[in-house]
Amino acid sequence: MKQLVKFELYKLFRQKGIYITMGLMFILFSMNSLSAHISTSPYKALQLKSDLQLAAENWEGTITEKKLEDASNIQELLTPKSIEGTLSEKEVAEQFVIMSLFENETMNSLIIPNRLSELQINMSKLNESDFSYKEALLENNMLVDLNFETFTYSKGPQETIGFAYFSRFFTSIMILIGLATIFVNETNTGMDQLIYSSTHGRRKSITAKILASIIYVLFVILSWLTFDVLMNMYVYGNGGWDAPVQMISQHTPYNLTMLEFFLIQTGIHFLVALAFMTLVLLVSALSKNTLMSFIISASIFILPTISFSIPLWDYVMKYSFANFITAPDFVNSFHAINMFGIPVLDPLVHYPAIFLISFILLITIYRTIKRKQIA
Repeated sequence: MKQLVKFELYKLFRQKGIYITMGLMFILFSMNSLSAHISTSPYKALQLKSDLQLAAENWEGTITEKKLEDASNIQELLTPKSIEGTLSEKEVAEQFVIMSLFENETMNSLIIPNRLSELQINMSKLNESDFSYKEALLENNMLVDLNFETFTYSKGPQETIGFAYFSRFFTSIMILIGLATIFVNETNTGMDQLIYSSTHGRRKSITAKILASIIYVLFVILSWLTFDVLMNMYVYGNGGWDAPVQMISQHTPYNLTMLEFFLIQTGIHFLVALAFMTLVLLVSALSKNTLMSFIISASIFILPTISFSIPLWDYVMKYSFANFITAPDFVNSFHAINMFGIPVLDPLVHYPAIFLISFILLITIYRTIKRKQIA
């Protein structure tokens, strides 16, 4: 088996298209990151890196009334210059960090208290045995645990996590290029006649291909992950990972730091990538044409990223590989699924379901190859 897996890996990694595509995408991503600007200022983020880090050191820590008053006074002085477009690099950095501080304070003094008040009012009108009451109580308990009494500047982690929007296309394209023809190529070349000439040969071959595919997907994810972390550390620095995830999405009730969410997001990316991998392998096993295998698999991933005025298309977009791979359940507004009258958080239902789908697809691959007839 070990030799079979090595042989399958050799066939995968000898494809020049993998490295050409990966190189081109990394060049495009690098150009985008290095040319990124801070807010609406004319200065690039890389130019302001040192000034932003110094400004962050001045404002990070426990939020006090005096700190907020000082920040308001400085913001008042900088606003006219900002309108005129005459801010220096140091002043742009100062203003940007202060705006982040105010976002943090808005969560602490306005958004969370207001939402808690709404929930208390709603709960007072409901029966404790109602699902709506249990759902509101769950959200209330999650929000109560949130803490915004300290401020940490987190532009770097925000951009690192935000790269998930691009990485989903990177992963899907690399899976398509590497795996869309893994079974259909053998059918076209007649190698399947030799490989599948016995049940034992079929099972070993399929297992080797699946194991090689998993290793390939892991390689793809580690590639963009390394690029993502190193590039954003270079542009923005390595601080801010203990900031709350609410600095990305104000309405999420999950009590997570940037680092915790990034690790969860990466794990989910791998899980969904594996699910998409099994689908691509199944389509390849069912196809008799290399181009059709690629087009069908690509369409399943890419089409749900495009908005169409078609009934129920919103559900197709929501429950697609392209959506789930970014771990949106952890940054969207609170939502729970009614499971026999008990509110269950979306991630606790969606991601086990994706794992189950992957398992079903794997079984289907084995059965599909098993039923192939040899001439």
